[in-house]
Order: sequence, then structure tokens, then C-alpha cells
Amino acid sequence: MEPELGLRGDAYISKGQYDAAINDLNEAIRLDPDDVLAYTKRVEIYYQTGQYDAAINDLNEVIRLNPNDALVYALRGDAYRETGQYDAAINDFNEAIRLEPNHAFSYSRRGDAYREKGQYDAAISDYNEAIRLNPNDVLACKGRGNAYSFKGQYDAAINDLNEAIRLNPNDAFAYKERGNIYGYKGQYDAAISDFGEIIRLDPNSTFGYDCRGGTYLINGQYDDAINDCNEAIRLNPNDVIAYVIRGEVCRENGQYDAAISDFNEVIRLDPNDAEAYAYRGRAYRLNNQKKQAIQDFEKALNLNTNLDWVR
Repeated sequence: MEPELGLRGDAYISKGQYDAAINDLNEAIRLDPDDVLAYTKRVEIYYQTGQYDAAINDLNEVIRLNPNDALVYALRGDAYRETGQYDAAINDFNEAIRLEPNHAFSYSRRGDAYREKGQYDAAISDYNEAIRLNPNDVLACKGRGNAYSFKGQYDAAINDLNEAIRLNPNDAFAYKERGNIYGYKGQYDAAISDFGEIIRLDPNSTFGYDCRGGTYLINGQYDDAINDCNEAIRLNPNDVIAYVIRGEVCRENGQYDAAISDFNEVIRLDPNDAEAYAYRGRAYRLNNQKKQAIQDFEKALNLNTNLDWVR
């Protein structure tokens, strides 16, 4: 790569000026179509900007120029995984592991591909190997925990998420996953605590308020649920989940007009949300508005014939 183009491209990347960096790298590749470094830097940008198909194209060129680099196959495999091409991803991870049998990154990401395909046992096997090779692999711990959760092995999942949080106490995703599992186990106070950690890490996280508010609802802590929903809606007036939770709290409290108002908002935001019509229909029925209730139940079933609880 021409030194001037390389240095300027690096400066653009460090400043987040990706379009300008791409222009310089395009020029470097035009001048030398076999410039591995230029392709590699362009891949880095494509990854950071979520342009995985473009990254795959460049990684194809890098592999053509250097077919024995395990990391390049692993990166292309990860790009395939990000685009849902799981079999192609697994093939690339296989090749990376063939070239470098102790390539922890490839085991971890192949585990992700298997997990996303629903092959949880194969995923767990790969995560085991990734963690053996790199005991501090937070992503592998979270991935294995998620796979255990899908298999209903909640205690094993919690153990992995505990380790992920020990390794990175500021990992909001790990708190979210562990909070969900505590919820599945009926340990609502523990779930609420974990969702509170998400909010501590990011006070503007509507997701955190939604999760905690929904758990407060299940746990019968209606005032707390309302407070969390109000905050989520303040942060994002289009937060459908918060309106649903608040509507259900109002229904549980016998505040049927308020519940109907919240479900109206859900339907305004998503006119094809079958469950919203069903929820509103239930509130109408309890409010002795039978005609409106029947109309909503019929609409819900037209949108989703699998809503058996509406029948």
C-alpha cells in the first residue's frame, strides 16, 4: 500500500470517517489489486458498519491471496454467520480449525453458528473447547449459557452467566440473559435485580425498564411496574412493550378505560399486533363493552389464528 494512502486511511478510521477511509483504500486496491493490507483494512470498516456482504467479498480476495490464514477464514465465517448463512459459516470455521487446531475464536463463533441453527449440543461442545483454550472468553460463556437456557438447563446457564459477569461486571447482555432465566425459574426478585443492573449501566435503557416492569407485573408489584413503564415511555414514546405492560397493569387494577387507552396506543403503533387487539378485547369485556370486545377478538383471530386463549 502507498504509505500516504495507508497513513491517511488509518487516520480516517481512527476518527470514524469511514467513507473517506474507504475512498483511500479503494484507491490503494486500484493501484495494487493484490494489496492484502488494503483489503484487510477495508474489511475492518465493513465489519464496524455492518456491511457483512461487502466484508465477505473482500475476505474472498484475501483468501485468494493468502489461503492458509486461519483468522481470515474465521472472519469470513463470522460474516457469513452475521448474514444467517450458517452452513457456509461452519465450513469456514472448520477450515480455520483445520489450519490452526487451537483457534479459540473459531470454536467460539462456530458455537454461535450452531446455537443460532438450534443445534445446542454441538454449540455447547464448541463453547467447551473455546473456554478450555481461553478461560476468559466472555462471549463463549454467554453463548454456552444461552444454549443451556434453550435446553432448559437453567442452573448450568446461570453458572455460565455468573462467570461472564465476573469477567465483565458491566456486560448488560449477561444481566439480561440471567434475568430472563431467573424469570423462567420464578425467581422474580433475582430477575428484578438483574434488570436493575441494566438500568444502572444505562439509565436510558428502555429495554431495561421494559424487562423490569414486566417482571414487576408478573410479581404483582403494580405500582413499581407503572413507574418503570412511565419512564420507558418518557424515554421512548413509541415503546410498544411499555404500553402493553402498563395496559395489563391497569386491567389488573380494574382501571379498564386506562388499559384500553394504552392498548389503543399499541394498535396505533402496530396495527397488525394481534395480541394487542386481544388484550384490548379483554379490557372491553371486563368494562362491559361487549360489542367492542367481540370486534377486537375477531380482529385478533383474523391476524393470528393461533391465539387459542382468545377463543
